[in-house]
Amino acid sequence: MKLSVALLASTFGLTAAAAPKASITAGSKVGQKVLSKARRLENNANDEIDYTWVANMSLKFQGCYHTQQWNEEADEDEDLRISTQRLVRFRLCPSDTCSMESASGCKEGYGDYV
Repeated sequence: MKLSVALLASTFGLTAAAAPKASITAGSKVGQKVLSKARRLENNANDEIDYTWVANMSLKFQGCYHTQQWNEEADEDEDLRISTQRLVRFRLCPSDTCSMESASGCKEGYGDYV
């Protein structure tokens, strides 16, 4: 019994220690790396968009998604015909209104990205 209580307490301790204390700003190294691979969900196929406005924004994780799609590069019997694409969805919120406690992060002035 003592061992299970100790294990339970250590599990909660590790979870609390892993919880982020602050949001990831878009201007940080991590934020810039994430944004370099991202595209806006409402993208109009315009690659010449100015992203300097993201300096005062924070990233809020929304979820992970897996989609299956036809693998056009499969040409041999050993190749998989259906491939799985792994995506992460996040929201850019204004840093001054981004909430760590809220699942959505913010309610206005945001953009959703994958």
